[in-house]
Amino acid sequence: MVLCCLLMAVMLLPTIAPAAPMSGLPVSARTLSGEELVRIGEIHDVQNHFPEALTYYDQALATFRAQKQRKGQAVALTKIASIFERQGRRQEAGVRVRQALELFSRTSDSPVHADALFLSGRISLWLGDREEAAGLFERAKERYRRTQNVQALGAVRIQSGLLNVSEGSSDQGLVELQQVLDEARSRRDQDQTLAASVALGDANWILDRTDVASAQYQQSVALLEQRPEVATEARLRIRLAALSSEEQGIESAKRAVTLYQSLRDVSGEAAAWALLASLHQALGHALDGEEALRRALAIYRQQPLVVHPVRSAASSATSPMGFR
Repeated sequence: MVLCCLLMAVMLLPTIAPAAPMSGLPVSARTLSGEELVRIGEIHDVQNHFPEALTYYDQALATFRAQKQRKGQAVALTKIASIFERQGRRQEAGVRVRQALELFSRTSDSPVHADALFLSGRISLWLGDREEAAGLFERAKERYRRTQNVQALGAVRIQSGLLNVSEGSSDQGLVELQQVLDEARSRRDQDQTLAASVALGDANWILDRTDVASAQYQQSVALLEQRPEVATEARLRIRLAALSSEEQGIESAKRAVTLYQSLRDVSGEAAAWALLASLHQALGHALDGEEALRRALAIYRQQPLVVHPVRSAASSATSPMGFR
């Protein structure tokens, strides 16, 4: 309530800008402390108002730098890096989070330090540096245990478990994922129960246990009946389409197309059309296959070409076979 009142107060104050404004903030907001600016940024952040959140985080960073507050700078940099990651700007995120970790190494302890380690681990995994990612995940787990942040600890253990499975330590990874699932169920954490359930399906797919993976994905879909999440269901449907028989796969792929269209996720929609085309072709449905392929190609031709760093199969642990 206090944070909401603070945000409303800032928004309602006069916003007449000087001749050469230094930022997109209201003039009155520039008198706020770095901590207050971070809190307002977090309000926008949880609502996925990324431009607004970045504006406040950037101003907080500038304020902390002017005051030579290393911990504040590290916190603001971590918040900025987190948004960049969610926007798909992972290389920029990596730069910011490395700066944050360097500052954290020279400051007193902060709960956000663990967040920076976890984020840096995910970026390292995306870049294909599996060894570095594993080390960062372990350091993040240690700090989350220290602060008793159970949910964040579970999130790191999911990533760590998948990495272990992809690196050949399958028993260790599967045990860790099952433990996270059991613990999430016991505390009735629906979000983490779903995340761990999907991860177990991914782990079994990585191990080529397709029947087990398919059954686990079906259980995950059942969880969504209690709490629908369109994006998660879309990812599950496309996995099920790839693992099921052609007839069942076609129905799952069609459902994935519909879901991705509702999300306006053109990349996901194109992948679903491409999979649908291959399923139709496998059954000898030439016309349906050609139409699905035409739709996929039409989307791909409209997308800009993006070259990513070379990544290993392990970096796609949450997306087996390249599916999102």
